[in-house]
Amino acid sequence: MSIITAIAALALAALLIWTIGAPITRIGGALLTIASLLCIVLGDSIATRAPLLIAGVALWLAGHFLTAYKTRTWSSRLAENIVTRTPLRNLDPVSGREHRQARRAATGDTPKPSTGRTQAPVDDFAQWERELATAAPAPTGRPVAKRVPARSATPSRSAVYGTRAAKAAGNLAVRTVPGARAARSAWRFVR
Repeated sequence: MSIITAIAALALAALLIWTIGAPITRIGGALLTIASLLCIVLGDSIATRAPLLIAGVALWLAGHFLTAYKTRTWSSRLAENIVTRTPLRNLDPVSGREHRQARRAATGDTPKPSTGRTQAPVDDFAQWERELATAAPAPTGRPVAKRVPARSATPSRSAVYGTRAAKAAGNLAVRTVPGARAARSAWRFVR
């Protein structure tokens, strides 16, 4: 096997892990953990199932780490709490402060005012515009493009009604399909 083939295989493996590794490891780790726990409950010895249980939890957490490295947010509060309350916080790809601020922005909460002196956030875009304005050449007389009005911050009616319809359909399915409530609870726990 040549060196180029080995490098290509490693690059392909890295690409696959980066693109589809996170959901596969989260689901695989959760399934391995659940299977290990079921075997322990059904009578297998803990000593034989403990390595599989630990491997399942580690896979699940590795999937969340990969997602956190990609998106800079935690997709599971359980994974976030495990990482921030253990020595794993030294490997935390997302500082907890950023994630809490993103969650506040999404829910509309406002942070409590701090008593210490805080520095105003730097507006890089405004600074960039000022630099461009000072270094801009004289106008050439070409027509200026029309400004497009900004989009509304509120979602459209169709988006709101679609979201409501999806929630209603999901709630109806959970009430009528056997096992759907357990599946939804497991999915919420795992993600």
